[in-house]
Amino acid sequence: MKRVVILLCAVVMCVMCCSCDLFVKDRKNKDKRGDLGKIIGLGSGGSTVITGIQLEHQAAWRDDPEIDEIVKNHGFSDTSEYYEFELNECFEVYLKASTRDTFTSFVVKYDEDKDYKNITEDEIKSICLFRGLEDNEPDESNYGDMGGLSVDQEKGGSTGIYAVVIFRFGKPEAMIKIRIVPSTAPSASAVAKELEKEKNQ
Repeated sequence: MKRVVILLCAVVMCVMCCSCDLFVKDRKNKDKRGDLGKIIGLGSGGSTVITGIQLEHQAAWRDDPEIDEIVKNHGFSDTSEYYEFELNECFEVYLKASTRDTFTSFVVKYDEDKDYKNITEDEIKSICLFRGLEDNEPDESNYGDMGGLSVDQEKGGSTGIYAVVIFRFGKPEAMIKIRIVPSTAPSASAVAKELEKEKNQ
């Protein structure tokens, strides 16, 4: 009987250690992500009319889920499932809001010393690398599509943390921080070789 109890205790301890290890790994992943992909309200008291966000990869060289699969699996919340994009990659912005107002999105290099709650539209236009459709209403027939954005090397973009700053009625409404990583896009010569290979088959 004593052996059975000892064996049972050992099994329980192993299960507890394994589940604790999984919890620690999950916690580390969340800590690594921080507030990337999360809606940060820029209205008074940190409020925003934006109730949900999803960002979608648009790179032809990536095999990532389409928006319908993302929404099916993750829905809309205050945090996008995807928050890391490649340099020169176009990514699509989808919004859900509690109003039928129009929005304009801007991509800027994130500066932790900048007061994004009080930034003007003229100021953001002068530092943005890419501006989305101006005064655009989220397309409800396509999951609240707001159009595409990108961080392009030709326009001075580089890797690092960026912010998608969303304006409503000319005032900052919300911000989503994203990470831009090096591009894995194939070179023009690699694409040409692949096309030549397919042509000869």
